[in-house]
Amino acid sequence: MQWNDTFRRLHLTGSPHAAYEAVPEQPGGTPLPRAGAFNMKLVNTLLATCVAVVGVPATAKADLVTDWNTIAVSTVAGDAVVNRQTRAMAMIQAAMFDAINAIRPQYSPALVTIGDIQGYASREMAGAQAAHDVLVALFPAKQAQLDANLAATAAQIPNDPPKGKQPKAKGIAAGQQAAAAVLALRANDHAFEVTPYVLQPAGPGVYQFTPNCTAANMSVPGWGKVTPFTVADPDFFPLPAHPDPSDPQHIADVIETRDYGRSNSTIRTPEQTTIALFFIEGSLTIVNRLARTIVGQEPAATNHSHAAKQLLAHARLFAAMNISVADTQIRTWRSKYGNNFWRPYTTVRFLFGDNTWQPLRQTPCHPEFFAAHGSVTPGGIVAIENYLGTDAVNVDATSTSNVGVTRHYTSLDQFIQDVNVARIYAGFHYRSTLQQSNVLGKAVANWVNDHMMVPLDDGGEGGSDGHYQGQPVHDDYDGSNNESED
Repeated sequence: MQWNDTFRRLHLTGSPHAAYEAVPEQPGGTPLPRAGAFNMKLVNTLLATCVAVVGVPATAKADLVTDWNTIAVSTVAGDAVVNRQTRAMAMIQAAMFDAINAIRPQYSPALVTIGDIQGYASREMAGAQAAHDVLVALFPAKQAQLDANLAATAAQIPNDPPKGKQPKAKGIAAGQQAAAAVLALRANDHAFEVTPYVLQPAGPGVYQFTPNCTAANMSVPGWGKVTPFTVADPDFFPLPAHPDPSDPQHIADVIETRDYGRSNSTIRTPEQTTIALFFIEGSLTIVNRLARTIVGQEPAATNHSHAAKQLLAHARLFAAMNISVADTQIRTWRSKYGNNFWRPYTTVRFLFGDNTWQPLRQTPCHPEFFAAHGSVTPGGIVAIENYLGTDAVNVDATSTSNVGVTRHYTSLDQFIQDVNVARIYAGFHYRSTLQQSNVLGKAVANWVNDHMMVPLDDGGEGGSDGHYQGQPVHDDYDGSNNESED
């Protein structure tokens, strides 16, 4: 595998305009120097021979898109308002996609259209610059670190020659334009407005504060007013009303959560407790990590055209996923505060008079319906399914809320089902809430896949599901293009 990585890097850095692929993550590791003097046919032959001898394909441990996704997720965690983290991630990943895609457009834009971009511009420099600029604008206190991150990326991309085409400079310009356009688009989207929460009188189905929650720390009651990333109509996607508090099915769901979600439950198994704790971690970080893991399993592209295709497909995946997550979050909050439905903590006491009941973990400070994890996580997962063209995977998932535990999945749909039961076992939600929440997240993700970043006319050469194996990237937009130009 070390030989594979070595020759793969030599191949991808052997030309002044070659595509950058990040060096596999090795703490303290040093990238190999560029090998501009190498005979590329010889390098390709050596690469193919090395793969055949070792018997396993080179694996794409990381690339420009996943590198900056990791940087972005870490940076946005500095915003104490989790909802704004999802907005930031959608902006960052959309700017990356729109910058990369603008160089030789294969898809309609994610959010913005930029012009005057040369087909030979560096996609890698464009994507990194776009992510950097959006992050610095949103988190100016992190600029020094972000500047260092950008410099590290730029160091991996060959410098422009003194004369002739300037792919690196053109890439920087593309990234700057995309970032500025996305920031301008979202400048007045109501994400920083403060809406006070007014507690309603107690009664059947009415939300009441749970322990440690007050009007002052309720989770952004006005987030449902934020401008959507998808359809402007905030009620376009399914937003059904909460169940009748006296409905027998609702009461049965309350009993299930009461019994399995109790902090000292005698019927919740150790495995069910593990699932509950695993999904205490929020949707944003858990789906982005899962997507990076899945992308990291892909065989590395071994020629320039395929590498460009792979990079663009990854950019589309992370943009689609984070736009889906952000828009589902907005609409979920509109439902939460519009329905103002009671949490199990209140319901168990009201219906059964059990004033000793406590959930496995402290209930978050916002109303019940919809369930955020139940809607937002499926939004991210379905975006991954649309990229793969299947729910079948073979992946290990981890969680920051249950450190040291790894859960293996062969189905992404099972991942969603685990989220659903996890929120019951944690004592946070009811089964019917979660099932209806799933519908919203899936609907948003499918709308994004069908209406944003859709393939342009490809002359019948490719598919339309967004996965790079089905959607070709053409290299003939500019008569001067060749496989060594990017």
